[in-house]
Amino acid sequence: MSQPSRSISSQKGQALLLMLAFTLVLAVSMIYLFNTSQLLAERTQAKVLADHAAYNTATKQAQLLNANAYMNKAKIANQLATAQAVSVASWAKHFEPMPQHTKYVNLIPYVGPEVQQAITQYSKAVQPLADLTSPTILINNQATEAISFQQNLLNNSSFIPIQQVHKDTIEKSSIGAGFDSRPLITASEYAVNPLGGSFIKHYSGNSSDPTVGRARLKNVILASRDDFTRERRAKSIDNLHIPIFKNRLEARGGTELSNDLNQWKGVDTFSHHYRFWKKRKWRLPKLTWREDQMGYGSAVVRNFGRGDDDRWNNAGYNNANRNKDASRRSHWYTPNWDSRSNNTMNLGESGVPQFWDLETQMLAQDEPTLPTSIRVSKTANRLDTTSGTSNFKVGNELNVISKDDVTAVSTAEAYFERPIQDRQGRPTYFNKNKLEKASLLNPYWQVRLTNNSTLAIAESNGS
Repeated sequence: MSQPSRSISSQKGQALLLMLAFTLVLAVSMIYLFNTSQLLAERTQAKVLADHAAYNTATKQAQLLNANAYMNKAKIANQLATAQAVSVASWAKHFEPMPQHTKYVNLIPYVGPEVQQAITQYSKAVQPLADLTSPTILINNQATEAISFQQNLLNNSSFIPIQQVHKDTIEKSSIGAGFDSRPLITASEYAVNPLGGSFIKHYSGNSSDPTVGRARLKNVILASRDDFTRERRAKSIDNLHIPIFKNRLEARGGTELSNDLNQWKGVDTFSHHYRFWKKRKWRLPKLTWREDQMGYGSAVVRNFGRGDDDRWNNAGYNNANRNKDASRRSHWYTPNWDSRSNNTMNLGESGVPQFWDLETQMLAQDEPTLPTSIRVSKTANRLDTTSGTSNFKVGNELNVISKDDVTAVSTAEAYFERPIQDRQGRPTYFNKNKLEKASLLNPYWQVRLTNNSTLAIAESNGS
């Protein structure tokens, strides 16, 4: 009976050894699973931070581009207001000589004297308008100059703040502790890069080449003028049906930019044209047109100095030269502030202002974009694992490139897109279902995440 007791006693504790071995394996497995889940979480956080950093940086660049668009539009609006003021002044002054050139109206029976009196009173009534426009011109031109100064300052100082955005994003994030970030230089572009390769450019000078000077903006401004500024042609009475004689009244006027881009000039004329038989020596008389000038005036405002860059009115002014004699005399009647005789209006920017737009190469592209690639990483000794390291590999599905550190790369880009339809699905007024090319003349720069380029992946890997 004593033999079986000794056998049972000798087997005690064997199950405990198995339990200890199982517990050890379980503990190692749990630690491995913990490290694996922590590393996966770190990689996910790195990707989220990279997305945010790239998107915020691209947003900052898009905001800069849109700010430039608003500034350009403000300067254009200011110059259009200046052009309107010059137009009013020129139009008002062309009434000044009318009373002395329409005295023959008194010869018309019954109504002649009343008509002449009405012309005289109207001429006197509108004359004050010519000089009242000067404050408007000064305010708009000085505002244009101030905006240009602020625009230059904004763009030339934008590089460092944009470089700081990705760092601020990581620091302010609730999951950013321990992560570092840096831009991938070869895969990123900047609106203004002092090291070269800027996305936008400052256009100034008097060159007629639109890739160098302000000629491109001149075309935009001229196309944006209102009807009164563009052509002040009253409903002229053509071909008056007077027996024997063929007559017409011609009202012509407009406001144009000078060839040096620094001047607004308005010209207004009003003439009576009639056909008559002109006597010729030793030849038969010839039926030709004759002009009796009735009204003429002009106004000029320049950036600097006195003078007139278009003395002979070659810019057209809605074919003011059709009233040839009146056009030649248009400089006889001008407002007191006119730049041909006064320097008081030389303050500020007049004409075509300096401006910023896309680089010439970017303007030539159909869809230029401004990409930004950001690399976010955490070193192995900062990982929230038991040992700070792990051999777990996720692969490139999340654009994670890692050996020992956790690393993620993201790219976002600023792009230009004007909505083709409104919220009701109707074509927008300006677009009419046509795509607008990218520029800094309208604030439609937006941001989107995009795939990483080969350059971004290569630079992140250190190759």
